[in-house]
Amino acid sequence: MLKHTKHLLKRNLGRQKMNNIILFGYGNMGSSIAKGWMLKKLNFNFSVIEKVSSLRKMANDDGFDSYENITKLNESIDIKAGDIIFLAVKPQQMREITKSFLTINFKNILFISIAAGLSISWFQSQINQNIKLVRSMPNLPASVGFGMTGYCSTNNLNKTDVKNTIGLLSAFGKVIHLESEDLMNVVTAISGSGPAYIFYLVEVLSKIGIENGLSIKDAKTLALQTLIGSSRLLEFSSIDAETLKKNVTSPGGTTEAGLLILESIDNGLYPLLEATIKNAKNRAIELNQNG
Repeated sequence: MLKHTKHLLKRNLGRQKMNNIILFGYGNMGSSIAKGWMLKKLNFNFSVIEKVSSLRKMANDDGFDSYENITKLNESIDIKAGDIIFLAVKPQQMREITKSFLTINFKNILFISIAAGLSISWFQSQINQNIKLVRSMPNLPASVGFGMTGYCSTNNLNKTDVKNTIGLLSAFGKVIHLESEDLMNVVTAISGSGPAYIFYLVEVLSKIGIENGLSIKDAKTLALQTLIGSSRLLEFSSIDAETLKKNVTSPGGTTEAGLLILESIDNGLYPLLEATIKNAKNRAIELNQNG
């Protein structure tokens, strides 16, 4: 018994030296981010707040302490200066969540939000003008360590805050800092929503392959591996995408014939994706206005 008590005391003393990361929300993005953190074994104490019991169980199964709300968490953990509150709930749920922060001392606590469309000024109006806040937009590949995140912040972050922000966000992929918050909506539309566009591309290519006689397995393999191989080539090559495209395109060949459709000025991929990004960007703006 004494040995067990000493072990607990030693473990708790060790835990006290680390800052707390409190993750609100364990849905698709929240759980993906948390798994990215686990892959890197970051030096923080992680806790999850999630009102849905099945998601709390999933968080527990993944190795995280989880709580129904901040009141329950406060029974076990004291939120202190240097801690980080990571907001991974949907924009429509954020107003309810921010009300719970009015009961805590937010001074020197860093807030990191991934909510699409909710601006820094929105959080300042909901919580306090002097909060330290990072607004970020990661994407779903964070769950396998290949996410893409753009972020901006209030101007009151210290060097430790910046270091912790980059450490947390880069744990599940690449990170870019945006000088202007205005750029967040286009980041949301391109990389935040982008995985769905890529998944749909593979889905469509697979369906077309099946319709042209391929088996389901072969059609999926062809579509997926072509995407993965091309992406890897682009990542590791010193040649830009436009040049690589030209290198694949022989005059009078099959690729040129396909590109005649895909590069159509009126109905090709560019105007289609331009409209897609514009629609997603406008929705991000609407989410902010309706927040």
